[in-house]
Amino acid sequence: MCPVAAPRWILDLHSDFPGSAVVLARLSERGRDAIVLERSAVSRGDWPTLDGPLVGYGTMFTMSRLGRHTTLGRAVFDDYPRLRCTSYYPLVYDLLGRTTFVAPFAALRTMPLARMLGERVFVRSDSNYKLFPAAVLDASEVASWVDRYREHHRELAVVSEVVAMDVEYRCYFRDKRFVCGSSYPTEPYRGVPDEVRAFAAIAAARLAEAGITMATIDVAAGDGVLRLVEAGGVNSWGIYGSSVDAFIDAMEAEAIERFEDGDPR
Repeated sequence: MCPVAAPRWILDLHSDFPGSAVVLARLSERGRDAIVLERSAVSRGDWPTLDGPLVGYGTMFTMSRLGRHTTLGRAVFDDYPRLRCTSYYPLVYDLLGRTTFVAPFAALRTMPLARMLGERVFVRSDSNYKLFPAAVLDASEVASWVDRYREHHRELAVVSEVVAMDVEYRCYFRDKRFVCGSSYPTEPYRGVPDEVRAFAAIAAARLAEAGITMATIDVAAGDGVLRLVEAGGVNSWGIYGSSVDAFIDAMEAEAIERFEDGDPR
C-alpha cells in the first residue's frame, strides 16, 4: 500500500481570526505550503482543485461554505448544526454549573427574567455562528437588546444566570484525548491545569460517544468551581496559546484517517 501524502491545508487568513496566520507560519517553518483562500473567491464559490487528505482552518464564514463543497468538504471536521447549544446541551447540562435555558429570542422581551435568574442575566445565540453578540445584561435591558437585533427574532437564544468565570481555558480533544490547550482569550496565556483538563475530558468523552470526536471544550474557573463554558469545533476555533505543533499534528492525523476511511462525515 502506498503511503498517504501529507495533508494539504486550506487556510482562510482574516484579521479577526489570527490563528490561521500562526498555523501558516508554522507550516512554512516545516517546509510545507498551504492553499490560502481569498474571501472574494469564497463568496463566488471559486474553489481550488485538490485531492488527498485535506485540513481546513479559518473563519466560520469560510469553513461553513468549504464544508458544503462536494470534494473539498472533507477538509472540515466540524458539524456546525450539532454544535448548537440545543444539540449538545442535553449531553453536558450538568457540567454547565449554572441555571440555563433556551427560548425564542423574541420571547425574551416579555419573560420575567429578573424573577427567574436575578437582576443580571447572560444572553447568547444558540448557534456558535454568533448571530448577535453574547452579553451580560440587566434584566431590564433585555427587551431593548432584543429590539436592537430584531432581524434574528426567529432564532433561539440561550439565557443563563450570571456566575463567576475568572479564568477560561480552551482544550482541544481528538477521540477523547487531550491534544493541546491554554487559557484564553487574553495574554499572557496560561497552561491548562490538571483539574481543568480532567473536567474537560468528561465533556469531550460525552461528545465523542455522540459522534463529535474532534472538539474544543471551553472551561471556566471561578469561586473554586469549574464550569463548562461551551463546546465547539476545531476548524474555526482559535488556538490562542496552545501548542501549534500539537494542533497541526492532530488535525493532520484526523485528515489522514478520514481520507483512508473514505471520509465518513
